[in-house]
Amino acid sequence: MSDKPKIVFLDTEFTGEHAATTLVSLGLVTLEGDELYLTFNDYDHNQVTDWLRENVLANIDESKCVSSAEGYASLSRFLSDYSDGQLVYVVSAGLAQDSVLFMELFRYRTPNSEYFHSLHDLPDYLKHYAFIDLNTLFRTVGKSPPSDRAEFSGMAGMNPHDALDDARVVRACFIELCKGEAGKALLSSLSR
Repeated sequence: MSDKPKIVFLDTEFTGEHAATTLVSLGLVTLEGDELYLTFNDYDHNQVTDWLRENVLANIDESKCVSSAEGYASLSRFLSDYSDGQLVYVVSAGLAQDSVLFMELFRYRTPNSEYFHSLHDLPDYLKHYAFIDLNTLFRTVGKSPPSDRAEFSGMAGMNPHDALDDARVVRACFIELCKGEAGKALLSSLSR
């Protein structure tokens, strides 16, 4: 067991800010910098807006898109290998939808199950109720969330609305925030 916590930074792009939204892409970056980028082909094409088409879909290579089931398999392998038997903490760019869409992929863990419930159906390394969103983390360490996270983190020039680039920015913000005492306390609490 390592004293260093296992942390992944998450961002997603999706078809809209509503309960019926569907996942378009997912980016994960570990604390150590390993990355996973998934783009999906089974999002609800009827929900695509001009904004989504111009700002997200125009930058995705459709030949690399996978189904949600295939994406789950890649995600599961990546996280299981990274976990190495430890809890994995997820720090998301957004307050709710990133985490919900991330967890929803785990319904493919038991595809014949009638119901999916994150309390019961997530792998052990994620069953800890400790998902963290970046805006709350900013407030926890006594800072207002910046309007430009990339600039705050020293990563200006990243592609906005690219799930992997945004996950990289989340990681950089987290590292910057953990330089202070409150951030160090958070890291310490995740190492226990």
